[in-house]
Amino acid sequence: MSTHVTKAVVAGLDGSATAAAAARWAAALAARLDLPLRLVHALPSEGIFYSESAVLIQSQMFDQLRADGEKLLADVSDLIRAEQPGLTVESYIGPGPATNSLLEAADDAHVVVVGATGAGAIENFLLGSTVLRIANHAPCPVVVWRGDNTNPLPNDKPIVVGVDGSELSSTAVAHAFKLADALGVPLVAAHSWIGDAALGTGATAALVDWDAVQESETAVFAEALAGKQDEYPDVEVRRVVERGPAAKVLLGQLDDAQLVVVGSHGRGQFAAALLGSTSQNLVHKAPCPVLIARNT
Repeated sequence: MSTHVTKAVVAGLDGSATAAAAARWAAALAARLDLPLRLVHALPSEGIFYSESAVLIQSQMFDQLRADGEKLLADVSDLIRAEQPGLTVESYIGPGPATNSLLEAADDAHVVVVGATGAGAIENFLLGSTVLRIANHAPCPVVVWRGDNTNPLPNDKPIVVGVDGSELSSTAVAHAFKLADALGVPLVAAHSWIGDAALGTGATAALVDWDAVQESETAVFAEALAGKQDEYPDVEVRRVVERGPAAKVLLGQLDDAQLVVVGSHGRGQFAAALLGSTSQNLVHKAPCPVLIARNT
């Protein structure tokens, strides 16, 4: 795939309504960022679904699968071009499993967008563990798209970003400011910290100066945002500092949000994980798309 235009927005298509909605969202984002869109569809590996005894003519089956994939790409491309005139739209059909084709497409991508759910005989292509593998291994940010399939395009709602002072959080903050500026929407920067509940209810908690902890955490938060407001002066920023688990605090900000941006893992005990507990929680529970940032 080395002939593709670099830094495209990549979207996976599997024939489901959610994947089509995710592709439309990705197209709108690509148009705002002045980048091309690359649609990727993967064929199943031979024999992955049906035995030779179940399918009498294997070659005809895969010819039909390719034809169906080409029609899917053409139909979604036509819809996107009608919504985003002037957008450069590429399409690619690769061999299965879908994870491999999407990761190959991600090599020179700005961001990869996948729907949180799939449908039909190829539902495993973009579901569950496959989405997590893409989120874990893509060399660029990954958006797991969730939302209303009938109205998937970006709107005027704010973007929420999780801030914890880690290096990956700094990357997430940079992405969030850039997207808020491109979409012309406010940004909610949210920082959380765990209080006495983490130490239980015994005497240990009484030995901690929680006012000093809150002051320190607020300083971490301010430092993490320093400079970005100057770089993006037109982005309105609302700051939220709350005590509690990061996922809970972030989920509490998403009732009126169009996107949440987090690092793939944070500064806590799970920092060595490929995808931390907070980002995994959001991927499964957020009511809106989730952008997972990572350092490359």
